[in-house]
Amino acid sequence: MDIGLFIAVLALLAIGIVLVYSSSFAVAQKNYGGADFFLSRQVIRALLALVLFTLFINIDYHIWSRCGGIFLITAVVLLLCVLVLPNAFAPEVNGAKRWLALPGLGRFQVSDFARMALILFLAKKCGENDTDFASWRSLIPYYVSIGVICVLVVCEPDFSTTVIIAATAFAMLFMAGARVKHLALTAAALLLAAAALVFSTPYRMKRVMSFLDFESQSSGASYQVTQSLVGLGHGGLFGVGLGKGEQKYFYLPESHTDFILSILGEEFGFLGVMLVFAIFAFIVVKGFRISLRAPDLTGQLMAFGLTLVIALYLLVHSCVATGLAPPTGIVMPFLSYGGMSLVFTMSGMGILLNISSQVNQGRVQAQMSSQRHVRRPAR
Repeated sequence: MDIGLFIAVLALLAIGIVLVYSSSFAVAQKNYGGADFFLSRQVIRALLALVLFTLFINIDYHIWSRCGGIFLITAVVLLLCVLVLPNAFAPEVNGAKRWLALPGLGRFQVSDFARMALILFLAKKCGENDTDFASWRSLIPYYVSIGVICVLVVCEPDFSTTVIIAATAFAMLFMAGARVKHLALTAAALLLAAAALVFSTPYRMKRVMSFLDFESQSSGASYQVTQSLVGLGHGGLFGVGLGKGEQKYFYLPESHTDFILSILGEEFGFLGVMLVFAIFAFIVVKGFRISLRAPDLTGQLMAFGLTLVIALYLLVHSCVATGLAPPTGIVMPFLSYGGMSLVFTMSGMGILLNISSQVNQGRVQAQMSSQRHVRRPAR
């Protein structure tokens, strides 16, 4: 397999554990009576993620693609459970119902599983059916599956995750050969629907207005972003040092989840942020390269979708933390304390590494075959 990608993923996992503890110990001490409350849970999830990471590396990705339909149906059922079950089983947090309660593991955000299930389903359906996308009618089965997942996620409500899931799915259809005209017209209609959804919801409209009029609302709706920028500015070039940041002491809400980038910048500085971004860039480039070299269309689409999700989450989280986008609840892959998000992210990277191993195995077999057919020179 790709050893460089393997090491990069483990490096981000280690950095994430350190950052989760550094950004959360003050909140954990005050609200839960122990500085390691979030750390202990993140370590448990990291161990589970490593087990699944190893498992997915060593199992042929075609097996998971063949289960794509089952995973998608399971995701729909779980999303429905989130919406209809009482708070004891599907807790409501800040007016949103996005989680199922798992004993010993805390809350499980079902949209993380739904995102991966949709990627596997689309990769399998596009790759194995060899669909001809010449007409609108050929896109209907794909639109139905994407629409069901997105509608259920937006009803939680989780608008930002819905956008990322839809963007990933449409990009996969484009890579599978769908016509740009069809996708563009559909995207335009969806943008109008998204705009109507934003304007009709007071709290979403408040976030947009605070983004457009940032300075006048720096102590109100833009408070989090303001404090995030303060932390990034405080870090300077080299940072104030691990554990020595000040924003996590109740100045910056959700510092261990939605604004982990600010803590990274404050304690490790601009150079530390650039180092982490370089590792992410390495993973994304490797992922897209694996997608181009995958043995079949299913592997190509699967690798592309799993890599694009990492890139989109990183982009949205970074834009929010730096004031370039309205506040959302998007975590940073590998680094944020994000429930079971880490487990599914590592599982996706395991699938990506399995695809890369089959790429390398095919290359070695081709080289051995060519060597066998080379005629040895006569003595």
